[in-house]
Amino acid sequence: MDFGEKLYRLRVGRGIYQKQLAVYLHVSVGTISNYENGIHSPDLKTLSKLASYFSVSADYLLDRTDYISPVDDLGRELIGQYTAGDIMNAILELSTEGRRDLVKYLTMLSACDGTDLPPLSGPEHGAPLFIPPVAESGDGEDEEKDLGEVLPDDSL
Repeated sequence: MDFGEKLYRLRVGRGIYQKQLAVYLHVSVGTISNYENGIHSPDLKTLSKLASYFSVSADYLLDRTDYISPVDDLGRELIGQYTAGDIMNAILELSTEGRRDLVKYLTMLSACDGTDLPPLSGPEHGAPLFIPPVAESGDGEDEEKDLGEVLPDDSL
């Protein structure tokens, strides 16, 4: 998706008219239209204002990443003294197997919390890395035993 299409989707998705965005950026409606139609690109100052306005990263607008949140979010404290950036750096330091185990663990935690993680796919396009076990009701076995059968012993 190119810059113009991303800008259009962000603007429409937030219910903002071209005129409103033009007033914010101190440009004409025609300039916004030209951005969205790929005729012109914004200068760096305008690109920065757009990223701030829509709370996205400039890299997202420039199609350098699919990560939509602003880079400032990496400094956001998640729990205790750990920021999102700290966690991301720790994940990147893990081996491939360690990252695979982390995905399994996150999937298990989200199942226990009754929430769903966004779809996580493995090396084969779209292949799930982990499918949480479904506890059969009425069989008398507890869930921890079922999870223990799916996960390696050292991960419990």
